[in-house]
Amino acid sequence: METAAAKPWIGKLNILNSKILMPAMALSFILFNTVINLWIGERIETLQNLLAICVLAIWACNILSEPKRLLKPWIKSNVIVIIYFIARLISLWQSGFDYSVIRTVFFEIFFLVGICKTTLQDEKSIYIKIFIWLELIISGLSLLLFYMYDHLGIRLQTLLYEYSYLKDSGNAMLFSNTNTAGIMAGFSIVLAVVLYGKRNYNKNLVIAFGIYNIIALILFGCRSADVAAIAIVILVIAEKKLLRIRKEILIAGILVMCIATLLPVYLVVNHSQNIGTLYYTDLEHKIDKISSGRYLIWKECIINQNNSLIFGEGNLKLEQEERLQYINDHEDIYWGYVKAAQLGPHNGYIGMISATGWAGFGLFIAILLQRIKRAKHLEKGRWYLMLIFIFVINCFESLFILNRFFTCFYMFLVLETDMEDGEKRLTEAK
Repeated sequence: METAAAKPWIGKLNILNSKILMPAMALSFILFNTVINLWIGERIETLQNLLAICVLAIWACNILSEPKRLLKPWIKSNVIVIIYFIARLISLWQSGFDYSVIRTVFFEIFFLVGICKTTLQDEKSIYIKIFIWLELIISGLSLLLFYMYDHLGIRLQTLLYEYSYLKDSGNAMLFSNTNTAGIMAGFSIVLAVVLYGKRNYNKNLVIAFGIYNIIALILFGCRSADVAAIAIVILVIAEKKLLRIRKEILIAGILVMCIATLLPVYLVVNHSQNIGTLYYTDLEHKIDKISSGRYLIWKECIINQNNSLIFGEGNLKLEQEERLQYINDHEDIYWGYVKAAQLGPHNGYIGMISATGWAGFGLFIAILLQRIKRAKHLEKGRWYLMLIFIFVINCFESLFILNRFFTCFYMFLVLETDMEDGEKRLTEAK
């Protein structure tokens, strides 16, 4: 959609959007899973709702200001998005118009419609810098406070215990959980490589930052972030060999490969179920151990997908409630099933299928592939690494649009923006 506004007031709204609302939204996504959210009574979610409403309202003002010129081209270029939301309306109807599903669909609209070229007009490196510096500060403080905890006075120890996630997150005490801390550290490394890796910046500073975050990544112990970071390292090393491959083909290929990892999981689950309901084989035990307990969660999700195969349960909240009910209805089962039913899907692809059905999942992947093809700027620089990190991490964590996580925000940020323009300006300023 064109960003040029035909009316002055529309231009002012767009400036408000790109200069204030979207940076504020980026900040809220980053802080949502940190101790900041805990301190303010988990009100960042309320702020996100208000910001999303404003962003979508400004988008609507842009479209409706010149409907003949703008609305028809938008509809033509977003047919898959429209069909996707028709499928989601069916999911909403099947859920009895559950309020939690309404909220989920609303934020899907923000991601797929609100984040667009009208929303993102100016220098985008600010979003990258915000993330890098916040992660650096929060991770550093988290590790420092944890390893100094035994040397602090009783009063400070009590304050930290009450006003941090120390009990649940350990050395990632300023994050809601260790996985979030690890993902943020790994993603920060990727962002640094993307923005600074091939330019004339202080190489020693970039290397020091990378080493610091690698240490943080190891200390936090997030295996999913480790795997995604290793994948990025392999791609950077092999970059010269990949120069002849178009980035859109590489990105789409890795997305398809990540989805293909579901095939052996589905085969093992179906084989076990054919033997007996919730039967637990030795092979499954080994897979569950290798996947840090994730396999049993995936298995429960896959079993329950049969209840609403086409349009899904509506969202991850209802999906988890369905799993809990299913497990409670079965006695004398392996205890691991009970524990797994209390956790989210821990796989973005399986989570999408469970919540939106195969119809929603297929359409969402089609939207991603379409936007990858349209994002010509991905052919320059290393912005594609951000997407690959997100696709790989989603094999182990549920971080697509059903969850309001920073990775999804940044995924659509890079797909909708000519990011290399900002990188070029940064270089010229040196």
